[in-house]
Amino acid sequence: MERPPQSRSVRHRELDLDGIRVFYREAGPEDAPVLLLPHGYPCSSYQYRNLMPALADRWRTVAPDFPGFGLSATPESFAYTFDGYARFLERFAARLGLERYAL
Repeated sequence: MERPPQSRSVRHRELDLDGIRVFYREAGPEDAPVLLLPHGYPCSSYQYRNLMPALADRWRTVAPDFPGFGLSATPESFAYTFDGYARFLERFAARLGLERYAL
């Protein structure tokens, strides 16, 4: 089986966001248009594992695991509501410097 070029391979990353360990997957070139892939409820970024390399020839794909899901932490202090997840996604995008992206 042929492996995709490095820019199309899914990379696993972690960051600390306001004291929360956040896991995310990323593929594609850094300078490509960004496609931010928030997962459903309940799910994780794992659902995008096959889609991301397929889109990474034209897009920088970024898929975080929300707090409490996948490989991200489950802090007691997080607001596990739709508003809490919306605020998280906004802060996550800002932390990665994503100023313009498609969802």
